[in-house]
Amino acid sequence: WSPVLHLWARSRTSPARKRTSCPTMTACHACSSEAKYRCPGCGIQSCSLACVKKHKEATQCSGKRDVTAFRAIGEFDDASVVSDYHFL
Repeated sequence: WSPVLHLWARSRTSPARKRTSCPTMTACHACSSEAKYRCPGCGIQSCSLACVKKHKEATQCSGKRDVTAFRAIGEFDDASVVSDYHFL
Protein backbone atom coordinates (compact mmCIF):
# COMPACT_ATOMS: atom_id res chain seq x y z
CA TRP A 1 0.00 0.00 0.00
CA SER A 2 1.19 3.48 -0.76
CA PRO A 3 0.91 6.07 2.04
CA VAL A 4 -1.80 7.97 0.16
CA LEU A 5 -3.99 4.92 -0.40
CA HIS A 6 -3.43 3.80 3.19
CA LEU A 7 -4.66 7.17 4.52
CA TRP A 8 -7.60 7.10 2.12
CA ALA A 9 -8.58 3.55 3.09
CA ARG A 10 -8.26 4.36 6.79
CA SER A 11 -10.45 7.44 6.43
CA ARG A 12 -13.08 5.41 4.58
CA THR A 13 -13.40 2.89 7.45
CA SER A 14 -13.05 5.27 10.38
CA PRO A 15 -16.32 5.70 12.32
CA ALA A 16 -15.40 9.31 13.11
CA ARG A 17 -15.00 10.12 9.42
CA LYS A 18 -16.21 13.57 8.51
CA ARG A 19 -19.08 13.16 6.10
CA THR A 20 -19.33 15.72 3.37
CA SER A 21 -22.82 15.96 2.02
CA CYS A 22 -23.59 16.93 -1.51
CA PRO A 23 -25.65 20.09 -1.76
CA THR A 24 -29.29 19.20 -2.18
CA MET A 25 -30.57 19.05 -5.71
CA THR A 26 -33.06 21.68 -6.73
CA ALA A 27 -34.78 22.38 -10.04
CA CYS A 28 -33.50 21.38 -13.47
CA HIS A 29 -31.84 24.32 -15.22
CA ALA A 30 -33.57 23.53 -18.54
CA CYS A 31 -37.14 22.56 -17.59
CA SER A 32 -37.55 23.27 -13.85
CA SER A 33 -38.41 19.65 -12.96
CA GLU A 34 -36.74 18.03 -9.97
CA ALA A 35 -33.01 17.71 -10.78
CA LYS A 36 -31.32 14.33 -10.43
CA TYR A 37 -27.93 15.01 -12.00
CA ARG A 38 -25.18 17.62 -11.78
CA CYS A 39 -22.80 18.50 -14.62
CA PRO A 40 -19.21 17.72 -13.56
CA GLY A 41 -17.93 20.54 -15.75
CA CYS A 42 -19.96 23.48 -14.49
CA GLY A 43 -22.30 22.21 -11.75
CA ILE A 44 -25.58 23.00 -13.51
CA GLN A 45 -28.36 20.64 -12.42
CA SER A 46 -30.52 18.65 -14.83
CA CYS A 47 -33.19 15.97 -14.76
CA SER A 48 -32.66 13.95 -17.94
CA LEU A 49 -30.42 13.24 -20.91
CA ALA A 50 -32.52 15.56 -23.07
CA CYS A 51 -31.95 18.44 -20.63
CA VAL A 52 -28.22 17.64 -20.42
CA LYS A 53 -28.02 17.88 -24.22
CA LYS A 54 -29.90 21.22 -24.15
CA HIS A 55 -27.47 22.49 -21.51
CA LYS A 56 -24.41 21.44 -23.51
CA GLU A 57 -25.73 23.06 -26.69
CA ALA A 58 -26.73 26.29 -24.97
CA THR A 59 -23.56 26.77 -22.93
CA GLN A 60 -20.95 24.95 -25.04
CA CYS A 61 -20.03 22.99 -21.90
CA SER A 62 -17.95 19.85 -22.43
CA GLY A 63 -19.43 18.18 -19.35
CA LYS A 64 -15.96 17.15 -18.16
CA ARG A 65 -14.37 18.23 -14.89
CA ASP A 66 -11.05 20.07 -15.20
CA VAL A 67 -8.72 17.77 -13.25
CA THR A 68 -5.94 20.38 -13.24
CA ALA A 69 -8.07 23.19 -11.76
CA PHE A 70 -6.84 24.89 -8.59
CA ARG A 71 -8.45 23.85 -5.31
CA ALA A 72 -8.10 25.82 -2.12
CA ILE A 73 -6.82 23.86 0.86
CA GLY A 74 -10.25 24.14 2.50
CA GLU A 75 -11.83 22.33 -0.47
CA PHE A 76 -9.27 19.54 -0.48
CA ASP A 77 -10.65 16.25 0.84
CA ASP A 78 -10.00 12.50 0.56
CA ALA A 79 -11.65 12.28 -2.86
CA SER A 80 -9.34 15.04 -4.13
CA VAL A 81 -6.27 13.10 -2.98
CA VAL A 82 -7.44 9.95 -4.73
CA SER A 83 -8.30 11.90 -7.89
CA ASP A 84 -4.84 13.51 -7.92
CA TYR A 85 -3.18 10.15 -7.27
CA HIS A 86 -4.94 8.59 -10.26
CA PHE A 87 -4.19 11.65 -12.41
CA LEU A 88 -0.47 11.34 -11.73
